[in-house]
Amino acid sequence: AAPAGTFNEPWGIAVGPDGSVYVTDTWNHRVQKFDPDGVSLGMWGVFGLAETPGALYGPRGITVDSQGRVFVADTGNKRIVIFDANGAILGEFGTEGFAPGQFSEPVDVKVDSEGNAYVTDTWNQRVQVLIPAEDGVTYTPLRDWPVKGWKSQSLDNKPYMAITEAGNVLVTDPEGYRIIEYNNQGELVRVWGNFGTDNASFGLPTGIAIDADGNVWVTDAGNNRIMRFTLP
Repeated sequence: AAPAGTFNEPWGIAVGPDGSVYVTDTWNHRVQKFDPDGVSLGMWGVFGLAETPGALYGPRGITVDSQGRVFVADTGNKRIVIFDANGAILGEFGTEGFAPGQFSEPVDVKVDSEGNAYVTDTWNQRVQVLIPAEDGVTYTPLRDWPVKGWKSQSLDNKPYMAITEAGNVLVTDPEGYRIIEYNNQGELVRVWGNFGTDNASFGLPTGIAIDADGNVWVTDAGNNRIMRFTLP
């Protein structure tokens, strides 16, 4: 019942091809949509378990693919839900568990240039990659790799990811105070960061994004700042 434009812990934000802005309003269990000037264009979602139509349970990560489809990490329901630009459900994938294609605390989701979906499967301490079928909304496991981090199940340990133009995958390790970069096969490329307040350190790195010039932007929540890095 919260009015449009009000939030209860917004954890994710994404911009669609038409400039529309989507926000996961996490503890209002909904997605809100705005135009580029912040005017509300609608919202969708109700609190509930996966079997409840239209339900979301603490959604966090969100991304929009090149077709304008909205992928939401429905964290509490251990799944990814795919919507059209107006909130109609197109498909979903994932259940609770440890097997490929199952999740335990999926926090973020991203889609690469080939349409593959990447998920931070936090409590399983792995990144999962899933490939779409011909219908574009049915996803099956392709590969996964372990993350030597994400050790805590605390409320602060919520890792996000970004994908570079070359296809490398960068993930935050919030309570490890660092960024980890892999290639798209899961091979380690580099790690940076320590606990601290200088320009090479973090207090709690969570959100991460890459701009059109390849710069890496990180929300350092513990130090109340945004940081920008240039990859070698």
